[in-house]
Amino acid sequence: MNKFQKVQFLLFIIIITALLIGSCDQIPKNGSDPRSTSVLVNTIPPATLTAISEMSKPSQTPVPEPMGLDWSSVEGIELEFWYVWDLDQPGIGMNAIVDRFNQENRWGIVIKPVDQGLVLDPLDSMEMAFEEGIVPHLLLSDASSTVSWYQGGLTVDLSPFQSDSIVGLTEKERDDYYSEIFDRFTIEESVRPGLPFTQTIQVIYYNQSWAEELGYSSPPKTGSELEKQACFAAGDRELSTSSLTQPVGILLSPEAANVVSAIYAYEGNFLDPEAGGYLFSTPEIQQVAEDWQDLLRQDCGMTLYTYPDPMYSELAVEYFNQRKVMMMTGSSQMMDYVSTEANQTGRADEWLMLPFMGPEGNKAVSSEIQSVVIFNTSPEEELASWLFAKYLTSPEAQAEWAMYSRYYPTRKSSLRLLRDFRTENPHWSQGLNLLKYSIGMPLDPSWNTVKLSVGDAFEEILINGTLNVEEQLAILDQLAVELWEYTQE
Repeated sequence: MNKFQKVQFLLFIIIITALLIGSCDQIPKNGSDPRSTSVLVNTIPPATLTAISEMSKPSQTPVPEPMGLDWSSVEGIELEFWYVWDLDQPGIGMNAIVDRFNQENRWGIVIKPVDQGLVLDPLDSMEMAFEEGIVPHLLLSDASSTVSWYQGGLTVDLSPFQSDSIVGLTEKERDDYYSEIFDRFTIEESVRPGLPFTQTIQVIYYNQSWAEELGYSSPPKTGSELEKQACFAAGDRELSTSSLTQPVGILLSPEAANVVSAIYAYEGNFLDPEAGGYLFSTPEIQQVAEDWQDLLRQDCGMTLYTYPDPMYSELAVEYFNQRKVMMMTGSSQMMDYVSTEANQTGRADEWLMLPFMGPEGNKAVSSEIQSVVIFNTSPEEELASWLFAKYLTSPEAQAEWAMYSRYYPTRKSSLRLLRDFRTENPHWSQGLNLLKYSIGMPLDPSWNTVKLSVGDAFEEILINGTLNVEEQLAILDQLAVELWEYTQE
């Protein structure tokens, strides 16, 4: 071996030795973990790597269990969900909300939606199914029936779910609901039969253009101002030449939802705080009836027969659209049918939705709430149902449903997700200002029949202006008590 070859051999030995020493440095010392050389380091975010690492280690503390159940107990559960109000068009509306939950929920829960609104009478159809022992896991319906289902043992109290430390509603989430709706959505002081999902409100539709032509620069702010404008409009023959022989200031519908709105605005209450049930012969309710009666007596207002006339709403909207009335009472869902683009003046009219107003300017709108209820099944299925119900009533889902259905949300933070929709739908957006005045209707099962009696009584009072209001309300009291006692049996 020459000198040059010896030098090469020596360098080779040095390199090999260095590599061996370097590899020895990588051997774990004192049981420490080796550093990962996986390509995952470059593709998975650090937070995810941390989570994977933590999952691989023995847990030092037990994983919190919701409602005393292991999380694995809800994995892969399939639930049937009944609802109404959809248009049965795949990919939009309620179907889209359900599909998103099925795709995104971490537990693999599968919701199977069933549209019950495709039958003539959804509520009657569902009641027949219940009688045959057929029930879903969840149901979305008007709040008026939720209490009877709970009292019949079909549905569960959601209070334990709401207060659960793991899956319950935080204080911030509870405060996000409109308080008059969420706080009132209980029975027996603490039982919560459902979660408020969406709402419609009873309002007064107001032709702003017509009022401005009469010299009013702003809408009425009190009951007396409303009466003044209504009576002035009733004498406006020139601006309504093709309408009724004499135009009318306001069309008053005696249906219970409107009557209740007025009662709240007059700072009255029709629930008997002492005996339970109902009490309508109060000074505030008597004042509502007499003021409405007086509007008709002066020819400043009119009424139409309501129940059982299915065309009442259509006729009321027609009168408003054609300037036969300057104001009308009705549901916020009627707004899609209001069109003042082609009235007899040849100009488009601007219109607003107003709250009901009391003599001193107090404002109120009654709210018809749609809520989600959970049926009595197994603890695991009920927990899975709650997880979907919580998702369904989230601000995001409520905002999506509002854009589709034009119902109003029950959570305030939904509004920040509806900025573009509000800009594109100014009338719907204007109604948002009235939600702070919304008060939910009674949850007692008796209200389903009592409200019909309220409508009948006020219709008689309005049509026959000579009836003694005090006597009529006393008769209504007696009937309401009988109906309430019947439902308590």
